[in-house]
Amino acid sequence: MCKKCGFLKSFTNKNAAVIRSVAILQIIRFNTFETDYFFHLCNMKTYRKSREEYRTLGKGYYHFCTDGWKEGNIFNTIAQYAYGMVLIGLISLKYSIVIYDFTLMPNHIHIIMSGTGEAALAAFGYLKRKLNKMLETDGYRPLPEEYSFRLEPVKDKDQMRSLILYIARNHYEKLFAVPGGWPWCSTYLHYSILGSLLDGKKAKDMSARELMRWTGTRADIPGHWQFHPVLGLLPVSFVDQSLVRKLFKGPKDYQTRLVKEYESFVNISRTMGEEIEFDRREINEIVGSVLRTEFEGKTLSSLDGIDKGRLCVVMSDKYGLSPESIADALGISAHLVNQFLRAKDFRKYKRPSGQ
Repeated sequence: MCKKCGFLKSFTNKNAAVIRSVAILQIIRFNTFETDYFFHLCNMKTYRKSREEYRTLGKGYYHFCTDGWKEGNIFNTIAQYAYGMVLIGLISLKYSIVIYDFTLMPNHIHIIMSGTGEAALAAFGYLKRKLNKMLETDGYRPLPEEYSFRLEPVKDKDQMRSLILYIARNHYEKLFAVPGGWPWCSTYLHYSILGSLLDGKKAKDMSARELMRWTGTRADIPGHWQFHPVLGLLPVSFVDQSLVRKLFKGPKDYQTRLVKEYESFVNISRTMGEEIEFDRREINEIVGSVLRTEFEGKTLSSLDGIDKGRLCVVMSDKYGLSPESIADALGISAHLVNQFLRAKDFRKYKRPSGQ
């Protein structure tokens, strides 16, 4: 073979390799794009499906919770939180929604309300439009197109109590403030006169221009609504506090449940897809509570191997505690805890009475 032919063959082989490489890169790029777009379409499909389901929900009690935005915060400044407080009041006014409790967290919103699914959908659409306008005006990225919310019917009084306690603990669990110490919510109104002592300028004493500047709407604003220069619309203006008073016997009952009812808080956290962490004191209280309710008040030191295995399972299943946390609380090794959790017998075993 002549040198020229050998050179041409080598050149052709190299070209073919380059072409194959380019083709592979094109496929990878195409598949990556398609994958991203596929997830976007799935999110949009889920969002639209949820909307259709919510439209069928009649009047009732609901837990309204927006998505936790992982890519940014909805509220970044005090002024944005204050405007958020105004928006919560406005959706109660515009869409005939009764609000019993709510909290504004940096990247999501919780509301306990009564109304229809259709009203909740309209309220969410309004909130999203107004929040996006606020974010863009202030130079922040707007919420994504598929950003959505969950609307869960509240089935009974026990679930409603748990939700109220969950909302009260939310900012505490996220290390923002003590329960009731977060200003961007209504929980500081529960069994506290401090909320009623906060004062603001009443709508009836404000000009139409001033109200427009606060609310961004020409809707008729109730004359008793109070606007605080820092906190925005005070929740005492529009939150119905009667439900909390009906569900709890008094301030002691409310406060005791708030710091003791860990199981209900864990259950709601799971439905929200949120992770929580208990400190050592709380874990010790959980152990004591489980011993009282499920082990006839036995002490930890009196438990045999079978009961310790059952205790590990209860602490893991009901309270979501890690093997390391359980091991630390019970004074045993994490390896042993993992063995208990993997053994099916401890989930099925019930010690006969009298033993």
